[in-house]
Amino acid sequence: MIEGKLIKFYREESGLTQGLLAQGICSVTHLSKIERGITEYSHEITDLLAKKLGITMNIERSRYFFLKEKLFKWNNALIMIDSKEIYQLKEEIENESLRFLADFKNQYYLILARYYLFVNEKPKTKKIIETMRNQYNDLDSDEQNFLNHIDGIYMFLTGNFKSCIETLKKIDNNYSNLEYYYHLAIAYHSIQSTIFSYFYGQKALQFFKSTLNILRIIDTETLLLVQLNSKEPYDMDETKQQYEKLLKVCESVNCIDRASKVYHNIAFEYFRRKRYSEAKQSYEKALELITEKTPHYLTSLNGYISTCYEGRLLPEEELIELSKKGLKLTKQNQDPRQMDFEIQLHTIYQNEKELYEYIEKTAIPILIANGNQFVKLHYEKKLFLYYVKSNQKEKAFQLASDKMTSEKSYYHFE
Repeated sequence: MIEGKLIKFYREESGLTQGLLAQGICSVTHLSKIERGITEYSHEITDLLAKKLGITMNIERSRYFFLKEKLFKWNNALIMIDSKEIYQLKEEIENESLRFLADFKNQYYLILARYYLFVNEKPKTKKIIETMRNQYNDLDSDEQNFLNHIDGIYMFLTGNFKSCIETLKKIDNNYSNLEYYYHLAIAYHSIQSTIFSYFYGQKALQFFKSTLNILRIIDTETLLLVQLNSKEPYDMDETKQQYEKLLKVCESVNCIDRASKVYHNIAFEYFRRKRYSEAKQSYEKALELITEKTPHYLTSLNGYISTCYEGRLLPEEELIELSKKGLKLTKQNQDPRQMDFEIQLHTIYQNEKELYEYIEKTAIPILIANGNQFVKLHYEKKLFLYYVKSNQKEKAFQLASDKMTSEKSYYHFE
C-alpha cells in the first residue's frame, strides 16, 4: 500500500487533480482507492501513474524505507546523545522531501522538536509542541506518547516541574522509549520527592544499562547519588569518592559536559557544608568545561556567585559583574533562572527590604507555581527569619502557619 501513499504525495506536490492523473490510465474512483490503500491494484497501473508523475516506483519505495530507518536512527541518536550522528542524520533527513509524507510528517516534527531541545532552542520546540497539541486527537497513540514526552522535557527545562510530571504521567505502557523515567526522576527530585525520584531513577538506570547508553547511565547514577544527600548531608569523603568514580567514566568516554555536572554537584555538597574554598574550586572546574550556551551554565554560575559571596572569596565588584552577566543571559533567553540573579544582586547590594519584597512577591509565587520545593523552602526560611528580625510578627506567624498546615504528619496522611 506504500505505492498509493507515494502516488498521492507526488500528485499533490505536482498540483494535479485525481482526474488529470488518472486520465488514460484508470478511473478516478480506482485511483482514489489506490491512494487510500483500500483496494488491490496491479503494478502496471502504479508504474504508469508513477511515470506520469515523473518518478520511478522502485526508487521511491527504497527512499521510503531508507527514510523510515533514518528517522528511527535520528531519534535513537538523540536518546544516546550521539552528537555526530544527530547532526549528520538531521542534514540527510532534511534533504529528503518524503519527510513530509503523511506516514512521516508527525514523527519528523516531533523528533525535530526533540532536536531543538538538544541544541537549547526552546522557542522552536514550543512552537512545534503548540502545533501538535492543536491536532492531538489526530495523532496515533505512539505520536501522542512521544509528544507528551517532549512536552514534559520542555516543561522541565523551563522550570515547570509540576506540569512536567503531570504530562509525563500521561504516557501509557505502550511507549517503548523508557528514557522518560529519567525525566520523571529529575522532575520529582526538583519538587523534593526523594522516594519517587529514586524509584524512577532506578527504572531509568535499568533501561539505560539494557541499551548500553553510557552517557545516560552517568546522568542517572549522578541523580541517584544526589538523593543520598537530599534530606541530610551524607559522609562527604564517601560522596566525593562516588563522584570521582563518575568523573573517571566521563573521562573514559570524553564527555566534558557530564564531567561539568559532576563537578557542579561536588561543589554544591561542599557549599552545603560551608566548605566554601573547596566549593569554589569545584564550581570553577565545572564552569571551565562548558560554554555560556550550555543549559546548566547558569545554574553553576549562580552556585559560584553564592559560594564566593558566602565565603567572602571575591571582591564585591566582581560578584556584581558576574550577577549582571547571569541576569543578561537569562533575559536574552527568557530563562526562569532570571530570579536567581535578581536575588544575587539584591543580596550583594545589601538591599534588604527590596530583597525580601522580591522573595515574597515574586520569587516564592513563581516557585510555588512551578513546584520547585527545594528553592521554595530555602527562601521561605530566609523570609521567616527576616520577618522575625524586622518584628513583622503577623507575617511570620502566617508563614509558619501555612508551612505547618501543608506538612504531612507521619501518623496521618491527610
